[in-house]
Amino acid sequence: MTAGTESGNEVMISVIIPVYNVAPYVQECLESIHNQTFEHAYEVILVDDCSSDASIEICRNFIEQNNAPKFRIIENDSNQGVSVVRNMGLEAATGKYLMFVDPDDVLPAGAFDRLVNAAEKYESDIVKGNLVLFSETSDRPAPDRVRAERVLRGEDVLITLYEHNEVRGHIGGKLFRRETLGDLRFTAGVRMAQDLLYFSELFSHARSLVLITDEVYRYRKHQTGSTGRKYEKGSYVDWLSAVERSAEFAETPGQRRAHKRLLVRTMAQIAREARKISAEYAAPVLEAIEQRLERWNLQLLPLLTRDKIGFRSFTRYLKLQIALVKIRRNLARS
Repeated sequence: MTAGTESGNEVMISVIIPVYNVAPYVQECLESIHNQTFEHAYEVILVDDCSSDASIEICRNFIEQNNAPKFRIIENDSNQGVSVVRNMGLEAATGKYLMFVDPDDVLPAGAFDRLVNAAEKYESDIVKGNLVLFSETSDRPAPDRVRAERVLRGEDVLITLYEHNEVRGHIGGKLFRRETLGDLRFTAGVRMAQDLLYFSELFSHARSLVLITDEVYRYRKHQTGSTGRKYEKGSYVDWLSAVERSAEFAETPGQRRAHKRLLVRTMAQIAREARKISAEYAAPVLEAIEQRLERWNLQLLPLLTRDKIGFRSFTRYLKLQIALVKIRRNLARS
């Protein structure tokens, strides 16, 4: 059954797409959604955040040329940022399920069917499938790959997000039940990891999570060499703040232990990346890490005995400490 043939009048999926200066990519994104074979009604809400390129014209032309009334455009009067834009999409959504797609990414064939079929089969609040990372030169599975289909309930829903193994705090590859989770909103003004903060709250409210092995999302990797930009711009501070604030939703001992493991993982990643940036930016990063190590009480003995972080987090903690030694040496030589 093609996208133009619908079963019933209920809108099954609301797809929310923030649009901002993505002229080279947005056409492919829209085509991948329009070409979905899906027997139910769906809507695509495009929210333009004052693009200064041809993005919005491409969207308008696509809707007109394809006679695609499922696609509608909301335009901001001023640039508000991606969190506000996604919240505008949430306010406008009418579907039974919600899905976020970034305008430079692509949905593989059958993505709607696979996600909705799993949600309906298990009566789940959240479904998460597999992602593929692609660029002009590569195509590979994302690290958070689901290897076996299963259902998680209760405290395990949020724990699975904190663990960051098969579910991570980004928008790709997830479907949400609007009746249960549609009132939650993104925090405005956060430059980095706003998705993690939003999903921590969302997963804490969800009654169940289904992990499926199907490929449901293709995430475009831009070859920009941007590892250091978050340190140059200082947006890594928002990342640290979002990870810290995500602890607000941990209510059980198991969730709090899982969040400790997320803290260790985050600090290790930042420290290892900071080894490769200039001293100008590495010095404040080192200070931020040291402050949070103390504030979060990330000391080896309590992590092992009280928080029971496990072997994998223990090795990450060691890598964190080794990276800090390297940063200090680099700064001493500069």
